[in-house]
Order: sequence, then structure tokens, then C-alpha cells
Amino acid sequence: MPAIRAAGGEVVAVASRDLGRGQEMARELGIPEVHPSYEAVLAAAVDCIYLPLPNSLHLPWALRALAAGKHVLCEKPLALTSGEALAMGRAARTHRRVLGEALMYRYHPRWEEALRLLRSGVIGEPRHVGGSFAFPLASGDDYRWRAELGGGALYDLGTYLVSASRQVFGAEPLRAQALARTGHGVDVRCDLLLDFGEAGSAALSCAFERGESQWLRVEGGDGALLIPLPFTAWKGQRVPLFLERSPGDAEERLETSEADPYQEMTEHFMKKVRTLEEPLTSAREAAANLAVLDACRDSLASGAAVAVVTPPG
Repeated sequence: MPAIRAAGGEVVAVASRDLGRGQEMARELGIPEVHPSYEAVLAAAVDCIYLPLPNSLHLPWALRALAAGKHVLCEKPLALTSGEALAMGRAARTHRRVLGEALMYRYHPRWEEALRLLRSGVIGEPRHVGGSFAFPLASGDDYRWRAELGGGALYDLGTYLVSASRQVFGAEPLRAQALARTGHGVDVRCDLLLDFGEAGSAALSCAFERGESQWLRVEGGDGALLIPLPFTAWKGQRVPLFLERSPGDAEERLETSEADPYQEMTEHFMKKVRTLEEPLTSAREAAANLAVLDACRDSLASGAAVAVVTPPG
């Protein structure tokens, strides 16, 4: 909410199934209207909906919001499957509304600086991405522990790692293989191997059962780039990158920009609302990312590597 306001937007209303919780949030954040149902806010005089519901509810409520004439900024992952994301994109085009996935790291200038550095050839052609995103998630009623709500580490954390790997290579993986440990009915740890063919490979790990771990290491023919906190470099944090030229050499520390990725994302989304153009993190982009997660889930079921079926367009 603070990022929306900092971007020049106005937070008009909040909707909650629990009126008491909605009123508490409205008091804390200075929101003037509280609606006792999601349907009610779709009937209100608002332009855009920010949709932070559990993953399994993204598809139905995004479709309802778009049909009601609202632009939608939806939390990641946009949907549970690539096909669902494509359906959401079609609905946005049908109703001439803007639909975006709130994958906020993509809008941080620090991430753009890392990509520019890689594309400059400073480590040669990227050949391998290693990465980890993990934290200890306490047991409880968090939706991430509930399979029927789209819980699990792959959806919650793997989304970021897969997206970043695809951005580094500027390509889609050909195959994916996944291993997982399950608990509470969901994957509490998921390890992924992505085959990008001649471009290279990615070995990624996400978990709810380890201590805080968040990094990417991109290796090329002439060195490596280490990216600490690739996904959660928040406002007020200046997190450097580290360039490694060759074994035994001292790391080169590269300072990066500080920004609020949520504000950057919201400003971008608002611009696209004005022009009715697809945002950077569009439904098409989300569908391509989810195609990899689809293959990872199929791999967990079969125990073998699975071809990634990239959606058209």
C-alpha cells in the first residue's frame, strides 16, 4: 500500500471475507472503504485491483475482476498452470484491461544492472546458473502449507529462481528435472535442474526447511557473477554484486542502485494502464515461466526429465 501511494496511486478500498480483519487493515493503512466481500469491491468505483489471494484463487478472481472492468495486478505465481495464465491473458485482451504479475524483483534497477553486466560479456557467455531461495516457514495455517490452495516451495520460491534463470539466458529451457521432499502435503524442498541446451544449464534449490538463503551465481567462460539477495533487495538496502575473474583472484565488489521494487513495479503498471499495453511481467511472460513449473511438477510425478512445452507467442 505505501508503494502504491508513493507511485502516485490512491488506495481506495480493501475487501475481506472477515470484516473485522478488513477494518483493522484499513485503520493501520488509512484506507477509507472496507468491503465485506470480494464481490462488493468489484462493484465499487475503483480502477485497479491488487490481488494477493492464495495461488489457487488467482484464476477465478482475476477473471471476475477483468470482466468487471478492472485492471489487475496479481501476486505471483499468476496462476497454477501455463494454460491458466494464457486464459487470464485472453480475458484481459477481451475486456481491454491490463493484467500484470506482481513479480517485483524484475523491476528493481539492481536486477537490470546485473543483466546489463552479464550481456556486456564481462564473464563471457553465461553457461551455468546456480541458485538458492530458502527460509524456515513455521508450521501453522499459512496457505503455503495447503496443497489445495497452491502451496509448496516450488510455487512460492521456485517461481523466482526459474524466472531469473530464463532472464539470464534469454531463452527457454528444453527440459526440466525435479526432486522434492514433501511434508504437510506439499513440497517443502524442491531441487531443479534445467537444461537450456547449448546455452547452458541451471541448478536451483528452494525450501521452507532451511535457514535464510538467497543467491544466484552465474558462471561464464571468463568468470562468474555472484548476486546476493537477487529477489528481496528492499528499499533502503544497497546490496553489491561480486565479480570473480578467475580462481584465487580477489572478488571485485560492484555497487548497485537502491530502490523500492514495489514502487517501481506499481509505477510501471500504472503507465501501462494509461496506454492499455502489456506490462513487463505480462500473462504471456507468466505463462512461459509456468510452463517450466508445469514440467517440474510432471517430473516430480514421473521421476524423469520432462520436456518444457513453451506456449506460443
